Amino acid sequence: MTEYKPLVLMIEDNPDIQRINGKWLTEAGFITAGADTLAEARRVLKNQTPDIIILDILLPDGNGLDFMPELKKRCDAPVLFCSSRDEDKDLVRGLEAGGDYYIPKPYNVDVLVAHIQVMWRKEQESREKTRTALTAKTQGRELTRGALKLDILAGRAYINGRDAGLTPKQFALLFTLMRNEGREVSSKELYEAVWGLAVNDDTRRVKDHISKLRGKLSVNEFTPISITTEYGNGYRFDCQEK
Repeated sequence: MTEYKPLVLMIEDNPDIQRINGKWLTEAGFITAGADTLAEARRVLKNQTPDIIILDILLPDGNGLDFMPELKKRCDAPVLFCSSRDEDKDLVRGLEAGGDYYIPKPYNVDVLVAHIQVMWRKEQESREKTRTALTAKTQGRELTRGALKLDILAGRAYINGRDAGLTPKQFALLFTLMRNEGREVSSKELYEAVWGLAVNDDTRRVKDHISKLRGKLSVNEFTPISITTEYGNGYRFDCQEK
């Protein structure tokens, strides 16, 4: 089996920094993608699912810190943000917005790679805990409904044999919905099952992830698989093709 190589998205407007970081990260076993503006980052995120994100603060079309809330809605990847601005308020704002690590510029590339390796190790541990919890709730390695198959141990979803490219949170959402096929599952249930936390009145995170999930599975009125929104802000999974 081919070893999985994690994807690092570098949102950085300096081409030399992108080139050097990309070279060192590739040598360390990562795959890299680059974006020099927030607009380009949005385009990349539509087509790729990064495992880790490096986010610069000062970008040509906006501030990386202001982009953080949107970024966390778009993907679950841990974020390392960096800036040449040596201000504590940047660090506080970044962490409060959902960032995981901070590194000031200029930095040693060895230190950057070490940070990324630590982040990936922790991300793997988190994913393994999720897989263990999901496996405990079902018998066997796979869960199949028509053309949709979940590989529980690998944390991968396949539709017609194609990897849907789900994030760990999207995979856990789909697993929970499939195990409750035909029954409405409330946003509260989904949030507690997937994030392991009690939900407040804000259910936008679940809604955003469900929207992404539908898109990645190409769910529409012409497919036998459906994830419908129920009255009362719940969701129901159905599959007409058994």
